[in-house]
Parts: sequence; C-alpha cells; structure tokens
Amino acid sequence: MTVLTQPQIINPSKLPFLQAQILQQIYLNLSEHNKTSIEELSELAGYPKESKILADAIKMLNNKGFIEGDLLLGFSIPENCFDLFSKIVKRNDYKRKEYSENIIKFAESKDDTPSTLFEFEQTISDLNKFGVIHKWYDYLEDFPYSLIEEKIIEYKLKHESLIVEPFAGSGTTLISANLFQCNSVGFDANPLMTFISEVKTTWDIDLVLYKKEISNISKRFVKEIHNFDKLQLDLGFINVMPKKEINQWLSSALQKEVILLKNLIDEIKNKKIKNLLLIALSKSCFDASYVSLCPGTTFYPFREKEDFWDLFTKKVISIYNDLKHVQKHNHYGKSELITDTCLNARKYLKPESIDFIITSPPYPNDLEYTRQTRLELYLLDFVKSMDDVQQIKRKMVKGSTKLIFKESNSETYAMKFEDVKIVSNKIYEQTKDKNWGFDYPRMVREYFGDMYLCMLEFHSLMKKDANFLQVVGDQTIKGVYIPVCDILIKMAQEIGYRNCRKELFRMRRSTGHNVLLPEEIVIIQK
Repeated sequence: MTVLTQPQIINPSKLPFLQAQILQQIYLNLSEHNKTSIEELSELAGYPKESKILADAIKMLNNKGFIEGDLLLGFSIPENCFDLFSKIVKRNDYKRKEYSENIIKFAESKDDTPSTLFEFEQTISDLNKFGVIHKWYDYLEDFPYSLIEEKIIEYKLKHESLIVEPFAGSGTTLISANLFQCNSVGFDANPLMTFISEVKTTWDIDLVLYKKEISNISKRFVKEIHNFDKLQLDLGFINVMPKKEINQWLSSALQKEVILLKNLIDEIKNKKIKNLLLIALSKSCFDASYVSLCPGTTFYPFREKEDFWDLFTKKVISIYNDLKHVQKHNHYGKSELITDTCLNARKYLKPESIDFIITSPPYPNDLEYTRQTRLELYLLDFVKSMDDVQQIKRKMVKGSTKLIFKESNSETYAMKFEDVKIVSNKIYEQTKDKNWGFDYPRMVREYFGDMYLCMLEFHSLMKKDANFLQVVGDQTIKGVYIPVCDILIKMAQEIGYRNCRKELFRMRRSTGHNVLLPEEIVIIQK
C-alpha cells in the first residue's frame, strides 16, 4: 500500500453525506484488497454511473486529503488517515468482531438480577413516572408520562372509563390509561405506531419462555453472524427498501446484523414474545443507524453511535425487568389499537361512548412522520414500496407539505375561519416570489381543515360533559405567527363544544426562528 504524506485533514463528520458514504466504501474495499468500481458506488449512492455528482464527490475526497488515486488506477490511503481507516474498518468488520455474550448470560441466569430502578416497593404511579414500559420505544413528539395520570386524577375518571387517543404515536396515553385501570382506544394512520402501541400495552408475557427464546436466538446470532455470506436468509427489507435510502440509514455491516437477527426472531412461534423482540430489534436498529432527528431527518455516517448488538441486549433486558414490575400488579385497563385515521372514528366507536380524549396532535410544522419512521416501516414489513408509504401518508393529518395530494380538500372546512385565511395570506406574501415555500399556505389550510374534521368526528362519540384535551403549540412559518390554539378553540366553538379554553403547558423554542413559543393544552367540552 502506498503511503503518502498529507496535511491535516478536516473532521470527517463534517463531510457531506455522499462523500462520507463513498469514503467509507473505498476504505472497506482497501481493507479487503479490492478495487472500487463506479458500478459499486453507483449502486451504493443511488446515482447513475455517469453522474457528475459521483465524480465530483470522489474529486472532493482527493482534494480534502482523505484518499489518493482514482477509479482507474485504484486508491491509496494518506498516512494521516490511517487512524480513520482503522476505525472505519473495525466498526464494519462483522466477520472478526467480538460480540458481547451478556445477553446470553442474562437469558441463562438462574437468579434474576434485581432491577436498580427502584429501591422500594413501587406503586403504579412510580412505574408510570419513571417510564416503565414507556421507554421501550419513545417517539420524537411524546409528552411527559405523568401528564395522563395528572389528568385522570384532575378529571375524576373512574376505573374502566374509556379514554381515546386520536394520534396514538408510541402509546404514551394508552399505557398510562391502562396502568390506572382505564380502558383505551388509540388511532394512528401509521401501522408502525399502532404495532408499537399494541406491543407496549400487552403485558401478559410468559417471562420464562421469553428468556428461553432470547437464549436461543442470541446463541445462534453470535455464532452465525461471522459466516453471514454463507447463510440462506430471507433478505426482506434489504431487497425492497430503495438502495439509496437503506444505505443512507445503515452501514453494510449493520444491514447484515439486522437481517440475521430479524430472521431468527421471525422463527419464534409465540406471537407476543416475537413482537416484543421485533420492537427491540427495530428500536436498536434505529438508534444505531446514521440518522439524527433535529427535528428533520439527517444522516451522519461518522457520528459515534452505540453498537447495535449492545443496544439490543440492553433493550431486551429492560423489557424483561419492566414486565416483572408490571406483572406484580394484576389489575389493568384494556386497550384497542386501530390502524386508520381518527377522521374515521365513527366506523369503530359507538355514539356517546367516550369518557375522555387526550392527545398531542401533529403541528403545522412541515414534519413528515413517515420519513422519520421509514426504516422501521420497511424493516418490520409494513411497507414494500413507496406506493405503500404514499397510502399511509394520504390518511395523515396534513401538518406537512409532503402529505398534501392533488385530491386533498380539507381546506374547504377551514376557510370559513377568518384567522386561517389571514395566516394563509400572510405566508403567501412571504413566499410568493420564491422557488420554495409556495405550498405552505395550502398546508396551513389543509391542516386546520383536518383538525376541524377531527373535532367534528369525535363530538357525537363523546358522552355529555366529556372533555377533549389537545396538547398543541403555536407555530411560526417564514416569520408568520400561527396562533394554533386560538384557532382550534374557535373551530371547537363553531362545532358546538363548550367551556373552550387553553392552559399553558410549557414554553419551547422555535426551531426555525429564535423565539419562544407557547405549548398549551386546549380544553373543549361536549
């Protein structure tokens, strides 16, 4: 290998994603004494072989001192990049990697190691406050676990009261409701979220069998991963997720680790245990991936992340310990998850059946949540193509421009409210002369139209005097302030709700503008 002296290189974590992706592949090929081809880089990055973008990325890596050479003659590593080269190779070398056997020791231990979470006999309130169950799979916009308990007490809900969550997310409302012996129904258009919520509200698990299954799949994983290339596996999401996209999320080594573990888990006959391990797999995969939510979806190949197998180990042990705590209390509410938009709630619920509704709905902030859950949607086989993703998006409340389709027409319900028209027109004035943001005015109108339909849908399903709470925050778009809470209150009043008001929940900083925005609880009563 030719050694070339180069000046100090820039921080690799600051490389554009495409350059980082190509650099990593070149280094891995060099470690195996393989030559890098344009065909390989084209498949990796999702660009045509003749793409100028690919050629420019390679040129920039040369200019920045990360590589020497070219595709024709081959590449070499500058001397001052040897440490980086070694680090990349070690992180991706699944063939020689030593995988921790802590998970096997846990699964085969005769005496359960006491959980250090509690030093006392815990109450249901303790379990809820410390995030038992909740933390199995958290979500970007979750609200505090304690909020549901506080509202159950404040609104004097009784055992077996029906609490409905129109936007279930990762199940915060449903878990807390069930812990305090209330029944619950959750809606979500995203099948991943209803799956997560359903698993997180299923607690009658045979823990002896759980450990036995963990022992089996863990032993096989640490034995078989080193011979991955010789295994006959169902490649599942690796074959159906767009190549460019999956390579943005996961390194090639992580793809192999995840697909092997997924195959092993899929062999488990007990559905409840299999589903628990699938969400442990999915969350560990997400946490070990290149992704960063800030709050958009960005990818950083060189950012330090905890090892996937170590994350999975911690997750399955945490799930076991949480279930032990929960199973000591044997009186819980029941939950039902419905994979559909809450705008169809009347298909599933009887009139005047709901005692209480609490939710944190989407905000008009242009966050597209199927983008943030794209990896898990493919990994757990909820989608096979972008057409499947589009079908999910069509059912979601349109808080993002990427959720608006040609046939979308919820804005017609919002345009009778003067504040919606004023905000929409102000945003239009800020964006009319630009090549971007032209669809923000419509996004705002569609969003408030959907929220109007949501409140209208549930009005007839609520019992008299039942309350509907929405944790929601005001927004800014292109410098235009959107009084979300005030507009929702005016809509609720027009529908026929009474005692409509808002309470300050907390202040938060706008991601787009350096201003504090209130996050409030909109309270409306039938």
